[in-house]
Formats: sequence, structure tokens, C-alpha cells
Amino acid sequence: MLIVENLKRYYEGENVTVKALDDVSFQIDSGDFVAVVGASGSGKSTLLHLIGGLDMPTEGKVVIDGVDLYALKEDERTIFRRRHVGFVFQAYNLLPMLTVYENILLPFGLDGEKPSLDYMQGIVSRLGLEEQLDKMPNALSGGQQQRVAIARALVRKPALILADEPTGNLDSKSSAEVVALFQSINREMGHTIVMITHDDDVAQRAGKILRVADGKLV
Repeated sequence: MLIVENLKRYYEGENVTVKALDDVSFQIDSGDFVAVVGASGSGKSTLLHLIGGLDMPTEGKVVIDGVDLYALKEDERTIFRRRHVGFVFQAYNLLPMLTVYENILLPFGLDGEKPSLDYMQGIVSRLGLEEQLDKMPNALSGGQQQRVAIARALVRKPALILADEPTGNLDSKSSAEVVALFQSINREMGHTIVMITHDDDVAQRAGKILRVADGKLV
């Protein structure tokens, strides 16, 4: 499902080269649930952004479901990312002027396509959002907002879900609920998930763990 090969991201500073990610290689199989852990500044978020095509590598290759991400033109990469990669961020990244329903269906609106409403309703039911669809994001708790973000990530049936510190803004109860949702999505729906976290307790709930330190896979 995912091949990361000799991936590097260097930043040139004054008289110094910062190696945010330094020659990282690994593979993830379809249906895996992988946690990437490391201290702040270790390079784990840089890795996630490169896997998702949100940044350009200095060197290296990322292949998702047989597609070489950085062999695509920028507009092609944007379309591929929108259709085949689901993102869940720590800050939720919901649009405050849209309802929950509109936020969930946003990926289809960007492509000018119509969603499968039966599939969308199934996701809404699984995530317990049936009573929230007409509400605005600021009327929801943090845990509910993260559920909306997860629903939005799932609605296009992505090949890969990338979650960047998805429990970072949540209390312990909401955090446990969100991680349990990821486990359920992975186990019952078969989605491949890569989750960045600094919390070892959260990471232990994944099927596999990758550790990053000083830009390297350790």
C-alpha cells in the first residue's frame, strides 16, 4: 500500500543544513494500522506531510497504492491526494462557516462530484454524528469535531488515512474514544492508517509502531 524509499527533507540555514528527515525507508501493507512515534522535533510530522504530498522531499520516493506521488505534476498530486488520501489533523481543520454535513461532504464539492449518500450515512452512524449534521463546528465538543474530521477523511473511501496527533487536543476520555474509532475503522472497514503521536499509550493501540529520532527511523 505504501512504499517510502530513501526519503529526505533538508532545510538550508545560515552555515548549517537541518536534516528534518534523513534517508528514511519502510513499507506498509494494505490494512495495517501503524503509529509513528517520536519526541517533538524528531521529524515525524515532516514524514507524514511528505507521505501525504503536503511538502516536497529533497530526495526520495513515496508510492501510494502503486502511484509514485512525486512523479506527478503538482495539480495531479493535489487531485490524487484529495481522492486517495484522508487527512485527520490535531486542529480538526473544519470550516467554521459550513455545517457538519457540509464539512463531511467537502471533498466531493471540491471535485464537483456527488457522494454515495448511503455510504456517507453509514459513516455518520458509525461515528455517532446523526444528531450533529445541521450544527456548526463551534457548537461541538473537541471529541465531536474530531469525529467530523474523521468522517470527512473517510467519505471518499481513501486508500490511506494519515492522522497527525489526532488526540493532541482532546481529554483522556475523548482521546480513548477517538483511538478506539481508528481501531474499528482499521479492523472492520479495512482502511490503512498511519498515525503520528507523541503518546506511547496511544501508539500501543496500533498494530505496528515506527520510531523516529533526529530525522531517522530507529
